[in-house]
Formats: sequence, structure tokens, C-alpha cells
Amino acid sequence: MKLVILLVVTCLLAGMGSYAQNVTFTGKNVPLTTVFAAIKSQAGHVFFFDARLLRDTKPVSLDVHDAPVAMVLKESLKDQPLDYSIENKTVTIVKKSHTALPAAPLPLEDPPPVLVQVSGTVRDSAGDPMAGVSIRVKGGTTGTITDQSGRFNINAEPGQVLVISAVGFIPQEITIGSELTYTITLLRANEKLDEVVVVGYGTQTRRQLTGAISSVRGDQIRKQPVLTPVQGLQGLAPGIQITASGQPGVQPRVTIRGLNTILTNENPLYVVDGVLTDDITNVSNADVLSVEILKDGAAAIYGSRAANGVVLITTKRGRTGKLSVSLDASAGFRKMINKVKMADSRLYAAYTNEARAYNSEPPFINPDTLQYNTDWYDAMTRKGLFQQYNVTMSGGTENVSYLFSAGYMGDEGVLKGADFSRISLRSNNEYRITPFLKFGHVLNVAISSRNNKPVTTFSEAYRQAPSVPVKNPDGSYGYISGLSVANPVATLELANELANNQRYQGNLYMEIRLLKGLTFRSAWGFDKNYGDSIEYKPVYNYNIFNHTTSELFVLDKNRFYWVWDNILTYSLQFGDHDVSLMAGHTAEKDKGKISQVRATNVPPDRNLWYINQGDPTITFVATGTAGFVLQRRSYFSRLTYSFRNKYNLNGVLRRDGSSAFPDNRQWGTFYSLAGSWMLSEEGFMKNVTGVDYLKLRVGYAHLGNDGISRLVNNELSQLLSITQTNPYAFPGGLVPGITFDQVKDATASWEATKGVDAGIEFGLLDNRLTGEVSYYNKLTNAYIRVPAPPFMDNNGILSPSADVRNKGVEAALGWSDNRNKNFTYRISANATINRNNVDKIRGGIDLAEGSLGNGEVTTYTVEGRPIGSFWVYDVEGIYQNQADIERSAHFVGTLPGDFKYRDINGDGSLDTRDRIFVGSYQPRFYYGISAGVTWRQLDFSVDCYGNSGNKVYNGKKAVRFGNDNIEVSRGARWTSTNPSNTEPRASNNIPPPSTYFVESGSFFRINNITLGYTLPESFISRAFMSSARFYITAQNPLISKKFSGFSPELPGSNALNSGIELSIYPTLATYLVGFNINFK
Repeated sequence: MKLVILLVVTCLLAGMGSYAQNVTFTGKNVPLTTVFAAIKSQAGHVFFFDARLLRDTKPVSLDVHDAPVAMVLKESLKDQPLDYSIENKTVTIVKKSHTALPAAPLPLEDPPPVLVQVSGTVRDSAGDPMAGVSIRVKGGTTGTITDQSGRFNINAEPGQVLVISAVGFIPQEITIGSELTYTITLLRANEKLDEVVVVGYGTQTRRQLTGAISSVRGDQIRKQPVLTPVQGLQGLAPGIQITASGQPGVQPRVTIRGLNTILTNENPLYVVDGVLTDDITNVSNADVLSVEILKDGAAAIYGSRAANGVVLITTKRGRTGKLSVSLDASAGFRKMINKVKMADSRLYAAYTNEARAYNSEPPFINPDTLQYNTDWYDAMTRKGLFQQYNVTMSGGTENVSYLFSAGYMGDEGVLKGADFSRISLRSNNEYRITPFLKFGHVLNVAISSRNNKPVTTFSEAYRQAPSVPVKNPDGSYGYISGLSVANPVATLELANELANNQRYQGNLYMEIRLLKGLTFRSAWGFDKNYGDSIEYKPVYNYNIFNHTTSELFVLDKNRFYWVWDNILTYSLQFGDHDVSLMAGHTAEKDKGKISQVRATNVPPDRNLWYINQGDPTITFVATGTAGFVLQRRSYFSRLTYSFRNKYNLNGVLRRDGSSAFPDNRQWGTFYSLAGSWMLSEEGFMKNVTGVDYLKLRVGYAHLGNDGISRLVNNELSQLLSITQTNPYAFPGGLVPGITFDQVKDATASWEATKGVDAGIEFGLLDNRLTGEVSYYNKLTNAYIRVPAPPFMDNNGILSPSADVRNKGVEAALGWSDNRNKNFTYRISANATINRNNVDKIRGGIDLAEGSLGNGEVTTYTVEGRPIGSFWVYDVEGIYQNQADIERSAHFVGTLPGDFKYRDINGDGSLDTRDRIFVGSYQPRFYYGISAGVTWRQLDFSVDCYGNSGNKVYNGKKAVRFGNDNIEVSRGARWTSTNPSNTEPRASNNIPPPSTYFVESGSFFRINNITLGYTLPESFISRAFMSSARFYITAQNPLISKKFSGFSPELPGSNALNSGIELSIYPTLATYLVGFNINFK
């Protein structure tokens, strides 16, 4: 007789304090073990039975409420070949034909728990699936995370509790019962006020916030095929302008709440996992968990570097649970859009010959001998391949969490021969040594290479004659003399510049809980950057362009930055009071150097492009060397106080020191004070229907702009240049004299910004409608170059002599709704109205800038107007005849067909006093719109943005050096038989800056369109996948604009020359297909 082994199954799933004798259970077609587990969980009974008895049982359907255990068992075992007995809360299951076994026999081995597989989908309140959400068994080590489609599977025991949590969302707990499939909606805490927000050196809940902070989730950024995470913010948050170049590997320009500074760039400070930086091209979008934008006073904790705002980037971390693997891949192409239509050969010849005839010059081209009609843009551009791939592995236990990711990005761009590639590796690990001590590290490695091609070739293509061939029949480059530019294809093919970069960025930290409520954190961050590039100029000779000796330039650059933070945080709750005090010290050092060496007669073979391959008889020349050392030290503190979760105060004080400034100006004090009132928590609001949350906030801040420090540091660290003068007579003879050529400002310090911020935030109709409205008014003491007498300093003295004000209103509104489990939708919009104004320029100085490179300037920065306002002559029409010319003020040499300019002061002549202001590049209004819908397995989203109320200057059209090509619109020019009053005659002369070239900068752009499909779980489960989503996306496919040029987004090198399209890089559209797959 075979030995019958009794497998004793116990269900250890109950809440420990439960003594209920009755059971409530609802389930359809569930196994008996699930019913047994529910009885154990609710009534505390233990089950003993031979597991083989369950092989012939059927699933049961049961619906009981507060029923005795015996009744539940009777109903469950009805029509089953089993019976039961109960004694002292022990249930024994036997076959009906057998005698009951003695109660409570001893098991032969430790019984295994009864596990069931629980699955589900996690979405946000907009109905979008959430990736990376932590799913763990409460009190245990079992856990997992959701995949890209928000799906999860986890094994657990009935009665156990699942904890569902994600950064920025309210955690949820679900007790496993008879239902094994769940659809979970996590509410963002800005809807429920409990969202944890990164605020710099710590976190706060939305309820406690007193400043203006915008948050964007990483999954909103990851869908966009862009270089950096900040480009993915485009149009998604109010108060933020982002201008991206289509050039591969180039970081975008970012402006937050208007332009504060004049001479330095307006970019914010970036903080990546605690490391401060101004370059985020090493960060892969696939690694981003969230991005927070701190505006004005909300950024005050960063003191002297906060005036332009702060962007905090938090990358993904490992989660408790088994190993999770995800793969993201996409590939497609980029193409040039909004190409300006240029004249063909026949129109070009007619126009050029007419222009020369007005100057009594012979024809330039015989239209009867035209052989070519070259489209130079087609000749030098292509559809560039774009591809990106990323694999992520993460998991962990209660004491160790880990994440590793590897990614590749390749971007060819549209210029033939140009390309950029980046390999990125990231490791984010955390180790909990004891309940009060943990260590962690974040490490990012980025290796990039770039094949640079001169972007000036776009300007050359704009000006090159269409009658010139790309290459002549003999293979030489086409060219005709009399033009101002070279053959753009020759420029591309003869240019050889290869750059490589290695970057290591990371953060090592330790956090220890010293006492209840008292925590100490020490973090050391670093950013090591090493790069090299080679530029090879070969021997060539075509027409007037020749290079008789090859040259090789080798450049090396090396930079190391570190920052060490030591922070104490004390939190205390007593009664209705909640107090948090943070105090810290930061030390920073930034050191770099760059050197370049030149060699000649280097062979053309790329494998021989080394300095030692040059002509040994010629000394290698160091063409440039430079270096810098910059050190900072800071002391900072933040006090947060909350009373009854309704009244919140926040104060920040920071003392910064920088070696960039003179000894007596190296320290500055920066601060903010803000408060908020949770109006919705007041008793008189409790009965107001439809209002879920309502908060008022106001604050004042004094901040600094550290961007000027690098410029000041460079100038102050240089030796004063001198010039030798005529000798002076002394008793001992003549002594040569010297004079200093430069003047330094010994009082140089940070640019300071002071301002107020006030706002209202709300959630209505069960938080389906959320929004905020903010007002800001800030004044910056900005640096300019104050003109000095030529014998003192031709460049002018760098001095904080201008006051720049930005004030405005920004608003955001969003609606999201889950109609049912198969259909959700969302729509949101944000808008900013900003007024930029120069309040004062001390010394009565006016700043004329915006050079066109032909002796003319187009902008004038004066009191009472925006920075870089366009300052031009006002075109009244076109002269039709000589008599019309003689009756009005005009420039010398004016002919019929030329512009007629308005004599503003009526003095009968035209000069700079007749110029007028016609707006600036600074927009008065900019906005973003985002919408999405999910229906079953399909998801669709669209993001748009735009601006209005600003102007741009068509500088490329205004600058025509003789015989250059023209735009096709010039075909409607004035002639004696076509007396146009809008298009002037053909001319090779340099026209004065005028309203003819000033155009509207308003535009509306579709930034991203994505359509996705998630495969059904039943289809992919056999392929060891937990989810699989395929999608197509179009980035920047359409722009509606009034500007006749390539793009109205023209930030310029600084504020004084922004908005001028002179050098060109066209707008690009990207089309991709891709997939997100998560493996079991």
C-alpha cells in the first residue's frame, strides 16, 4: 500500500488583530483554495487536507455576506466530492466516502503558502498608463514594477495587501480577495495635495508648497525624439520658452518667465540627481523619472544661480521586486521643412542683370546660355536617419535596490556628412545598511562623437547662384566669380572636423537618521568631461578658392567639476503644528583647460591625421591655450512651517561666495519669504460643492544670476593689455611710455533679481478640472558694456548699469476624465503673458546692436522698451518716378523703384533720428496645448505650442552682396512696366534697415503626434512579455507662421541680437516608428 503523504496547506494571510467568526466573500469561478484563504483571513481558521483531493474539484461561484463559516463551507463544497469537519477553528477536508481524519494531524513538512497570480493596469487620472510604478506586498520582500503599458503581474497570497506607489502620486493599498485582476488609478497629489515634489535639497508636498513649481512626468518626455529632457518640456508647462536647433548634438535655449539678462545667456541652472550643471546633453530621456521647474522664489535655495530659474531632473531608481527588463527602440528620419523658395536660373539672371544695369554695369549672365538650374538645398541636404535604443534592468529587495540602463542615440541630421551619436550608461543603486543608515550612488557615463559640418553652408546655399553647377563636367567644383559665397557642396566636402567626448557624471551619498526627526545627508557629486577634436584642411584649388598647404588642428579639452553637500534636516510635528528646518553647506570647484596645436603638410589619409605626421621641418604651433579655475562656497537654510495643514510659511536664506569676483565682492546674500493658504481646508468651504482644493500663495525673493561670473572671471583674470607710447624725458634720458588699453570694474558681482510672485491653484469637480494662475513682477540689475573713451577701453567697461523688468501672468488649465475602463481622455492648456521692459540705463547710454555684417545695425535697447527692440526706417511705399523722389526726403542715389521712407522729424533729410521702434523679439504671449485619448488598446496624443506679439528681422533677405541669389517672391519687383508699391526694384545696393524686413514672429507649431497600440496580454504572454506597445510618432511635422523665412524661433547669441535670421539652420521634422516591450 502506497504511503499517502499529507500536504498540509495553511493560509497565513489574515490581519493579525482579526477575530471575526463570519465571512463575507464574492467570487465567480474561483478555486476552492481562494475560498479557504478568505475564511482563514476573516475568521482565523486553519485548514488541513491532502492536496491531491483538490484535483477533481470544480471552481465555485459564491456570494455571501456576514455568513457563518459552516454555511460558507457547505455552499462551497456543494456538488463537490468533499466533506469537512470543524473543531477548535481547525477545518479538515476529506472525501465524502471516507471517515474524517483525526483533527490536526502533524504535517510531514513545512506547508507551502497558497499563491495566486494578481495582475492589473495602473493609470493616472488622465487615463494614461504609468510605467515604473512600484507594486509590492506590504511587509514582505516580494515586488515588481509596471511596464511601459502600466501593466503588472505579481504572485501573492489571498488576504495580503498590495502597496501601489509612484513618485508624485498618492499611494494606494489593495487587499487581495476573490478579484485577481485590478484597474488602478493613481491620483496625482497635486489633485489631492499629497504629491511629493522635489524642491532642491529635499522634498515637500504640494500642500506645503508656497512657490511656483511645474512638474512633468518622465513618460511625457520619453515619447519625444529629442536630444535632451528639457526639449520634451516644450509646451507642457507655463512660463517656459524652449528654442531648439535642428543641428545634431546641440542643446536648446531655455527662458523662464522672460529675459532677465542682456550679455549672458538666459538658460536656467540644471540639477541632475543633485549635480549642478549647464549641459544636459549626456542625459538620456529614457532614464528620466520626473522634471521640476522652479520659478523665481521657488528656486531661491540655489541663491546666486536661481535668477533664471532651476530645472531639477530626477532619474529612475530601482524598485523592490524581482528583476524587470524593458526595451525601448525607435527609428526613422529627419527632413527639412519650410524651405524658402529661391529663384530659378532664369529669374536670377533677369534680376541680377537688371540690378547691374541700374549701376551702369554689364550683364552678369547671358540668359540664352543657361545650362544649369541647381537647387542648392537639395544638393547639400538629405533625409537623415534618426534612431534610439534603450534597455533598462531594475529590481531589488527591502535593503537593496538597483537600476542599470544602456542606451544609444544616432542622429545624422540633414546636412550631408554630418552626424552625432551617443552611448549612455546609467547605474542607480541604493543600499539600506540599517533602518537608520543608507548609502547610494548615481553614475552616468556618456560617450559621444560628432562629425561637424559648417552650418554656414545653409547661408551659402541661400546666396549661391542657381546657374552654377554643383560640379563641372571635369569633376571640379562649379563656381563663377562675382559672388560673395563659395560652392556650398565644396564647403561640405572639404570640411573635416571630428569631435569625441567622454563624460562621467555621478553622485555618491550617505543618509543617516541621527534622532527621531533629525537626518544628516552628505553627498559628493562630480562631472568629469574630456573631449578632443581634429580639424583637417586639405589642399584644394577651384576658381578663386585655394589652399596650398594642408593643415591639421588638434584640440584637447579637460574639465572636472565637483560639489560636496552636507545637510541637516529636522522635522517636528506637535499638535496642529508641522515644522521643518534644513541647514547646509556646499563647496564647489570647477577647473578646466583647453589647448590646440597646428601641424602642416599632413597627408590626406584619415588614418594619418596626427600631429607627428606633419612637416618635421616646421615647428608645431600652439594656436590656442586657455584655462580656468572657479570655486564657490555656500551656506544655506530653509524653514518650513505649517499650521493645521492650512497656513504655510517658507523662508530661505543663502550666503554664496565665488572666486570669480574681486576680493571685497566675493560674497552675496540671497533669500526668499513666501506663504500659502489652503482655502479649501477652511470650514466655510466644506459645503461648497465642486471645489476639491483651493490654495492662495504669495512670495518675495532676492536672487542672483551666476551666468555673468564666467564672463567677469575671464576678464578679471586676464592681464591688462598695454600699448607703448612716445618716450618721456627724464634726467637720465628718454624712457618709453605705456598706456593701459582696458579698464576693469573692481566692484563686479552677481546680477541681482528681486521680485514678487502670487498665485492661485485649484482642483474642481472631483479634481477632473485642475489649474493655476500666477502673477510675477521681477527686476534685474543687468550687466552691459558701458562705452568708454577709446584711449581707455574700446570694448567698454563691464558694469551692472541696466535695470530689466519682466512682469506677467501665467495660467494652466487641465481636464481629465475616465469615462469607463475602456475610454479615457485628457486635454490641457497653458499660457503666459509677459511684458519685458528696460526700466533704466544709468548714464543715459543707449545700446545699438543687431549687426547685419554690412555696416548696419537693427536693434536699439533704450529705457521704456523691451531688450533688443527693432529700430528701423519706416517704409511708406515705393517711388514711382523722379518727381516723386524730389518732393520728399530721401537718401543720396535713390532711384524710381526704391523704398520711400518716412521723414519722422520733418527736417527734410533722413538720418538715424528718423528711425522708429517696431517691436522686439520678446513675445508678449506664448502658450502650449496637449491632449490625449485612450480607447481599449489604442492611445493617441498631440502636443502643440506657439507664441504671438513679437517681431523678427529677415536679415538674410536684407543682406544681398552683389549678384547673390534672391527669393522667388522678388520676381514681383518694381519695373517701369510693373509699378509695384510693395516690392522694390532690382538692386545690388545695401538697403537701410526698414520695416520691409521686419515681419511677424507669431507661429503655431504641432510639436508631437503619437499613435500607439498595446498588444493584448493574451497574445504576448506566450512570448515571455508582460506588455508590448508599438507606436508611430511625428515630431514637429507642421508649423503655421507668417514669417517668410525658415523659422521664427531665433534666440541669437545674446539678447541684443535675438530675432534676426541671418545665419540659417532650417526647421526639421522627425518621423519615427518604435516599440516598448517589457519582459517577465
